[in-house]
Amino acid sequence: MKQILIIVLLCFSCLTCPAQLLDRIKNRVEQKAVDQIDQSIDKALQKKKNKDNTTAPDTAASPASVPASQPADAASPAVKADASRPAAAAVQTSQDITAYSRFDFVPGDKIIMYEDFTQDAVGDFPANWNTRSGADLVNIAGREGKWLRLNQDGVFYPENLTSNLPDNFTLQLDLIANKDVANIGEFMISLMQTSDTDQKFAWGESNQVSAPSFKIIFQPNSSEKGSLDYSTNLIGNQHKYGVPEFNTVKNATKVSIWRQKQRIRVYLDSTKVLDLPRALNAAEPLNSLVFASDNPDFNQKGGAFFLGNIQLAVGAADTRNKLLSEGKFVTRGIRFAVNSDQVLPQSYGSLKEIAQVLQENASLRVRIIGHTDSDGDENTNESLSKKRADAVKEALVKNFSIDVSRLETDGKGKAQPVDSNDTAVGKANNRRVEFIML
Repeated sequence: MKQILIIVLLCFSCLTCPAQLLDRIKNRVEQKAVDQIDQSIDKALQKKKNKDNTTAPDTAASPASVPASQPADAASPAVKADASRPAAAAVQTSQDITAYSRFDFVPGDKIIMYEDFTQDAVGDFPANWNTRSGADLVNIAGREGKWLRLNQDGVFYPENLTSNLPDNFTLQLDLIANKDVANIGEFMISLMQTSDTDQKFAWGESNQVSAPSFKIIFQPNSSEKGSLDYSTNLIGNQHKYGVPEFNTVKNATKVSIWRQKQRIRVYLDSTKVLDLPRALNAAEPLNSLVFASDNPDFNQKGGAFFLGNIQLAVGAADTRNKLLSEGKFVTRGIRFAVNSDQVLPQSYGSLKEIAQVLQENASLRVRIIGHTDSDGDENTNESLSKKRADAVKEALVKNFSIDVSRLETDGKGKAQPVDSNDTAVGKANNRRVEFIML
């Protein structure tokens, strides 16, 4: 009798568990594929490491975990290196500017938040941020500056953003997922309307709130192709499978988000991945920026996300009106490599707008003037600002066929600040390119 009962129970379990069994098999297959990719990458990197015979500092994320690339923005020269800040010798050459030829993103006119964590020490949590979890600042070999490492579940947000944002603003940041981030590891970026601390944490923990909001969640290691989820209080939850700009193969990206009244656009590097024409109610302002990480180190292999170079800017860059009517236009959307006159590819959108005004007004001549912040030697800054103005001139001539005789250049270095050089935001506003009608 007992044997019959056991047989019946076994048969019943076989009939009721096929879905669970298939899910387990699917998960094991996906994990096995990811493990094989990781092993191949590890072997290749180990060979290179042995050849170079170098080691990364303990406080820095290893190049094996985070690939080197050009930084998204550049401070002025003469930043002193120290023991906790490795030199960026391994930085790769940036892409040619034409690689961004379809990139129509133009950052806001005035920077109101710029977070590069310069005021905080490596190993600490940022002083002007809040969390109920934990995270720390690290250096990354081959990359400039400090990065906020998120290696556990948590919600994180800057406390200095409290006022309502206008209906036209842009957000940019650099995001990295090291190779050990778990398959279920997620990173969230959210913009919402609330002054309530508990509501920020609830929204970051994926609880539903009724406040106006936009949320995007990246899951780079969900498969080799990656995926993302996005939602607003108007359109609900949506899913996008396959994100070649941020996944197990390409695990570092610049995120650019642009709100224009009802419309939300999201870019990963040069690619527009979302364009939502009715994402938000145009009359509802947003006033909070919230980040969250979920299960980055679920496998306990050291998985982590890294966040850096956060810039929030407001206002539309009204190039045509300001240049033709006011005789002057200032942009902070033209960016350069660190301590260099090399124009970065993500400057394409701003350069294109300026070029269009010049193309439509054939008699218009302009002087291009470069400006830096106060970091570094005065003579070095002035020289660099002139070289950067020349580089902008060359980009307009080479990529947009603007007649060189219509362009003059100059550089003022740090001599004409438009904001305080005592804060990261002020320095970011002072690093600019000015166009003056002749």
